[in-house]
Amino acid sequence: MNNNKIPILTYHSISNEKSFNSINVSEFKKQISYFREKKFDSIHINETNANIKNKIILTFDDGYKDINTHALPILKEYNFKAICFIVSNHIGKNNIWDKHHKKYQKKELMSKRDINEWLNNDMLIGSHSHNHFNLSKLDNNELNTEINLSKDVLQETFSTKVSSFCYPYGKIDYHLHSIVKKSYDYAFTTNRSRYIYAKHDPHLLPRIDMGRNTSKFKIFLKLKTFYEDIKFIKNEI
Repeated sequence: MNNNKIPILTYHSISNEKSFNSINVSEFKKQISYFREKKFDSIHINETNANIKNKIILTFDDGYKDINTHALPILKEYNFKAICFIVSNHIGKNNIWDKHHKKYQKKELMSKRDINEWLNNDMLIGSHSHNHFNLSKLDNNELNTEINLSKDVLQETFSTKVSSFCYPYGKIDYHLHSIVKKSYDYAFTTNRSRYIYAKHDPHLLPRIDMGRNTSKFKIFLKLKTFYEDIKFIKNEI
């Protein structure tokens, strides 16, 4: 990878419904507009050997339907691209893995048609496992299903290469890390730091959580300063 620094940004649901992991539509548009105003552009992870000055990587976890309904038109308007991590056994279903959260709200996930539309607009998909289980608690056979079957299902269903994985709940251990490395070129964590470095493990990529009600000043801090690095300097297993 290139020595330059790239912020990788994390989103979940883009919706005006109040939910623990949602950003409302106007707030999301404000953030994307701000990136364009500051002359940032988005790239895909496999483009990091290109000229990456003022580049960002946009990621969406879980594959909520509202990503396609609300985020995609805004991304198209500002000519940004992104990757969405899909739970392969729950396409067109709902987010049952969030039920443990005290502010759980049942939300619809992207259908096959939604995902095809997403892909047809220069977006990518990655695997977020087959069922969104805590992978650190599974045996080898279960891990094979969650990691490798998920990739096979997505590639066969959508006729697209799936080279990226996102660890459910951010749970990682050495064994899981070694299995993911065999099947994917890249893997994304919930470790909070700003950038990818040339020496950074491509299977332990850190990301910045773009929460709701983020002021322009706070966005600037997240993208251009050590704000996130100081908050959470932990980029290894």
